[in-house]
Amino acid sequence: MVYTRYPSFLAVLIGLIALAVPHFPALALGIDQIRLGQHSDRTRLVLDLDTTAQFRAFTLANPYRLVLDLPEFEWRAGSIEGLRTSQISAVRQGHIQPGLSRIVFDLKGPVFIQSAFSLPEQNGKPPRLVVDLKPSSPDDFRQNLQKMQGDLGEGVTPPLAPNMTTASSAPPVPARAPYRTASLDNMAPPSAPTMPKASPALKKPLVVIDPGHGGVDPGASGPGNIHEKTIVLALGKELAAQLESSGEYRVLMTRDRDEFVKLRDRVTFARTHGADLFVSIHADSIHKNEVTGASVYTLSEKASDEQTEKLAARENQADLIAGIDLSVEDQDVANILVDLAMRDTMNQSKFFANNLVGTFKAGGLKTLPTPHRYAGFAVLKAPDIPSVLVEVGFMSSQKEAKLLNTPGYRKKIARSLKEGIDGYFNQVRKNDRI
Repeated sequence: MVYTRYPSFLAVLIGLIALAVPHFPALALGIDQIRLGQHSDRTRLVLDLDTTAQFRAFTLANPYRLVLDLPEFEWRAGSIEGLRTSQISAVRQGHIQPGLSRIVFDLKGPVFIQSAFSLPEQNGKPPRLVVDLKPSSPDDFRQNLQKMQGDLGEGVTPPLAPNMTTASSAPPVPARAPYRTASLDNMAPPSAPTMPKASPALKKPLVVIDPGHGGVDPGASGPGNIHEKTIVLALGKELAAQLESSGEYRVLMTRDRDEFVKLRDRVTFARTHGADLFVSIHADSIHKNEVTGASVYTLSEKASDEQTEKLAARENQADLIAGIDLSVEDQDVANILVDLAMRDTMNQSKFFANNLVGTFKAGGLKTLPTPHRYAGFAVLKAPDIPSVLVEVGFMSSQKEAKLLNTPGYRKKIARSLKEGIDGYFNQVRKNDRI
């Protein structure tokens, strides 16, 4: 079957995006500096702000963390004074939803929040947010777990600067054309990839690209402070551009800027928009810095090897890094593997993964000795969408991390990914199932 093209598709697409995407002016809040002071009985955390702001502070376990939520801010803090001698071992920050940002402090041990308060500008000092932390026993930590301090309130989106749009009031981003995949009613034999037949109104297939990590979750880090979240976002945009320029596909991205997206929301996004293919992009890290090469993962209840099992465990903890408890969020997808409908989707995913391995090798890209692997990645658990997770290389390798940070190499990877996607849908068309 040949897909019908819309002559004015690009013009319609640009108009839809212009209507759907909110305008984000300069952020109203800036964080200029963070200072840590160690006293005999407590650690004092001070944030220098450029304006007073509402906040909420709470702790999380496994590992021990302090979380500060604030209105969306511009991070200008740079290095943090007193970090080495404090109760805090590391700090990361990022946007978690429109209008809301988060700072996560990794703690060296259990603490409780003795006090948290704001100070206005006075005596030549800027507005400040002060949090006092006292060491506690594990039992006391558990008793105070997730107790909120501050005036932002639990589950409340903070007020935004004028003209900023909240998540609730922003118009939804529509699908790029009136295309949706039919349900998987008639299962085909597992020997070949198939897709349900489309009605005459169904046109180009929709590919959802999922750049991993983002915002408060940087992912793996490489030399020169290169972060996985930055690499995979740039690669995702390059792949999207190549797919769209072919005129054969519609493309959506689970994130198109440096923001945090929950694992479950990435899957939900793909299913809500009726995706026909889901490609999650990552860059691995391992303790052996000489290991390099790409690999492609599909879903399985059992990991193909110990390294793969550890990788899946790390990636599935991404929500915990941002301070979100997955244990109460993922029960429905935990049962997907027992659904018979999943079998057909997994077969399609395996065919696509093997196709990608072939195009990677044909494109001169190095792969791991066993490039197609299996693990229980949370983002691969859509029951009706063929899905793969691609590890395009290793951030732990200085040479490969630098390569991944170059536009030319990312373009080369995107070209191989596109060729793998082309091969998958070419086979689907041959089966005359669309």
